[in-house]
Amino acid sequence: MLVALSGGPDSTALVACLSALARAGAIARVAAVHVDHQLRPGGAAEADACAAVCDGLGVPLGRCRVTLAPGNVQAAARRARYRALRAEAARGGFTRIATGHTASDQAETVILRLLRGAGARGIAAIPPRRGLVVRPLIDRSRDEVLAYLRDRAVGFLEDPTNATPRYLRNRVRAEVMPVLRALSPGAERALGRSADLLRADERALAARARPLAGTGRAEVARLLEEPRAVRRRVVRELWRSAAGTRRHLEARHVEAVLRLLSRGRPGRATLPRGLEARCAYGALEIRRAPQPSPGVPAVELPGPGRYAVPGGLLEVDVEPGGTVAWPLWLRSRRAGDRFRPAGAPGSKKLKAWLIDRKVPREERDRLLVVADSRGRVIAIPALGARSESSGVSIRLVPG
Repeated sequence: MLVALSGGPDSTALVACLSALARAGAIARVAAVHVDHQLRPGGAAEADACAAVCDGLGVPLGRCRVTLAPGNVQAAARRARYRALRAEAARGGFTRIATGHTASDQAETVILRLLRGAGARGIAAIPPRRGLVVRPLIDRSRDEVLAYLRDRAVGFLEDPTNATPRYLRNRVRAEVMPVLRALSPGAERALGRSADLLRADERALAARARPLAGTGRAEVARLLEEPRAVRRRVVRELWRSAAGTRRHLEARHVEAVLRLLSRGRPGRATLPRGLEARCAYGALEIRRAPQPSPGVPAVELPGPGRYAVPGGLLEVDVEPGGTVAWPLWLRSRRAGDRFRPAGAPGSKKLKAWLIDRKVPREERDRLLVVADSRGRVIAIPALGARSESSGVSIRLVPG
């Protein structure tokens, strides 16, 4: 067990009780690590205080310093701390990382998530275990922690930032929790129990949603058969797969994607980090939003020959008996273009023809067409499609 030791009462009690379990033979090995976030003066003194506690308990202590990324200080500190803890655990061969979260932390987190309007996953708050990370004190209150330290005469540090009203958690701890305890002495444990119940519900719903998003795309018809709660989780699974993280996707983004499903026609929804949700051809997927394709200036094709084009060579020749009014033009497709493919009874809008062929929008925007001098589309080289009356053979040779 590698203990994250800040020097505060919770982590100090944790390292004390785990060292006692190690002496009793219940745990193979216990060590601690102190992470200095370099947020305030006195970091070295705090590390020295942690070293004094560990010396008294016979527990080895490692020290490390982290540099925080810009942004929310508390969130950046948490991410940097866990990265450092995982690195230390890997170096030392530890199979568990223990943190000192208590039932009091759990209750405060539930309140904070409720204020934010979180769903089951958010209100489930702090799990007792996530991967390597375990929270052995998650069902013990802060009062129990303080009593444990007092009975064993183990000293600890007080974090001065815990008293500032700058952070919402501190205000919940100092102002909200006392009121709840006055209303119901068991409020803290009741909030923790709610978190446990919701965590079980969340796991069941997530397990049902995961196979629907397993391939990176979900069938719309199948999704519409599921309860809305499962659909939300499918969207979040698709996001995690595409973005590589669960962060940044807000409830309003999820609802925007769900609206696509109910429209009954193709559509898109813009999402954070340059991603988009795309609902088309019976499937929902989340992927990188295509960049707008700049229009290609029209290139004159004065006669038969081979022309270098994006993606290869364009071979243009006159068919036997064909007549061609030169020049032809190679260009991007334009609004209003019409096309009459060989064997078709009539012409139709090029956009509609491409949609019928299930050509994705980003590919449609990149397509080059060959038009005659009157502006009529006579060939789409990349698709091997041409007009029956064009009089020319046009072939794209990839290269």
